[in-house]
Amino acid sequence: MPAVELLYQAGLSSLQGNIAIINTQVEAHLRELCLRFESYQLQQSFKPVCDEITNMGLQSKCEIHGEFDGVLVLPSKNKLLSLSNMAKAMLSLHENGKIIMACANVHGAKSYDAALKKLAGHASSTSKSKCRVFSAHRNADFDEGLAKQWLDAAAIQHVEAHGLWSQPGLFSWDRADIGSQLLLQYLPELSGDGMDLCCGYGLLSEHILKKFSDIRQWYMVDADNTALHCAKKNTLAWQDKVKLLWQDAQLAGLPKKLDYVVCNPPFHMGQDQDVALGQAIVAQGCRSLKRGGNIYIVANRKLPYEEVLVKHLRSHHTVIETQGFKIMHGVR
Repeated sequence: MPAVELLYQAGLSSLQGNIAIINTQVEAHLRELCLRFESYQLQQSFKPVCDEITNMGLQSKCEIHGEFDGVLVLPSKNKLLSLSNMAKAMLSLHENGKIIMACANVHGAKSYDAALKKLAGHASSTSKSKCRVFSAHRNADFDEGLAKQWLDAAAIQHVEAHGLWSQPGLFSWDRADIGSQLLLQYLPELSGDGMDLCCGYGLLSEHILKKFSDIRQWYMVDADNTALHCAKKNTLAWQDKVKLLWQDAQLAGLPKKLDYVVCNPPFHMGQDQDVALGQAIVAQGCRSLKRGGNIYIVANRKLPYEEVLVKHLRSHHTVIETQGFKIMHGVR
């Protein structure tokens, strides 16, 4: 039984009034939760999950607003972001309102349980199906100063290591990842209309826009709304030619007839590796090119993107394999 199911069951059995869910995930009990209570807010900034929520006939927001009788929290992959979400939940509660969190043991349940006790001054927990569900009420023991520290630690911030604005929870948020650095190293001169597919906080885009002045139109696409907030800050100097798109890159609807696409595709969905995810994104990137357009991809050396390039392009080749990565170039 996954943590999300346990969390929603706990919410159904112990909450009342108005509720919020932070890092909402789609699960069979979600609709019942939303219908059971006076009102609800569902927080989620990842477009594929937002679309799933919409398809259930429910609404989601990138941020919750107001005060609640109960807040449910699911941890993210990044601990700083998860702690920040716990702090947001506590700060959003009415006096004596209840926070409930659930986490798989292998994803750090014990440490989050301890963190909640430190934040709220108390907590109760139960274990089931290799997961832990823990909860606390907001009362005089709540350490509001600690909550603000956790919020500040996970806020959008200027990172000295790469000189850009970023935020915990984003891919390689506090350092320039090796793959992106390699891709930048092997890019030719770019001009015309292009796209950074799965742009993250804008590491590739910032370097490309700074280096190639003949770029006419530049699209930045990402499924994470938080990433796009950072990307916007990092490319303000070129705002007249940049268009930000909050979109699931696996789906149709991307810009078309482009001169080139650059992509460092993700290959994880949540905690799990998903090679098909990266393949679907690369396929959409290929479809976005005009005839004769070029795509430049960096990927883990072992990931099988070649079959996608063969299917969608006239030609492709591996530019270089080094440091566990490969740079691939294809022409439509």
